[in-house]
Amino acid sequence: MKVRFSIFVAFLALTSCFDAPEFDTTPKIEYSSVKFKDVGTNSDADSLIIFLNFEDGDGDLGLSTQELSPPFNQKIYFSNKTGQPINLLNSFPLEDLMVLSNRSIIDTLPSFAGAPKCFNWDTNPELFLNNGDQLKDTVYFQFNPRHYNIFVDFFVDNGGTFTKFDWRLEIDCSTNFDGRFPILNDTGKDKGLEGTLKYGMVSVGFKSIFQDNLMKLKITILDRSGNYSNTIETPPFRLSEID
Repeated sequence: MKVRFSIFVAFLALTSCFDAPEFDTTPKIEYSSVKFKDVGTNSDADSLIIFLNFEDGDGDLGLSTQELSPPFNQKIYFSNKTGQPINLLNSFPLEDLMVLSNRSIIDTLPSFAGAPKCFNWDTNPELFLNNGDQLKDTVYFQFNPRHYNIFVDFFVDNGGTFTKFDWRLEIDCSTNFDGRFPILNDTGKDKGLEGTLKYGMVSVGFKSIFQDNLMKLKITILDRSGNYSNTIETPPFRLSEID
């Protein structure tokens, strides 16, 4: 099942900005509300929108879409000689990459099936030979948690118990609703920030997947220094009951 999806993000109402930090430098978030915009057809994308209140003592929140180099690259690759991450900012021999064929001698590598195939094996790595050709191999990787700065987990009521709905495993390995919100402090110096984030997710699959089941979301944000906020949880809701 292929579900079309996308993400839109808007920053709303920066309510205060302080020359000296008045908050902890680890960001803090609070749930504000969640809304669902139903376009009324099965072929057009609906929108699920989260509103979060936040505060951060040094204001180092946000990532631009152009920040794709370490430490904000999407995938971390490893050396088959040392087992350590490879620094993508430096040149390195491609034969040092940990690849699928290494499973015959490195028995700790995961299988090429099920969840590991989705989460640990890159069949189309964005790595290039000296002549400019893209590497054609299946390479071991781990997702870099610092590539995104907002993380959204979906949970669905399953007879009184909420179970996680993993988009990558249920729909497609490339599908998830983690994402980025833009840089909020563009002054070039530390400033305490507080305000409201509006984070929107767009998909044609929301209604068909979740129907009128009870569901909830768990959300965490991450600052540029790698500090995770607290995790907030929305109250349980049905798509038909929020607007």
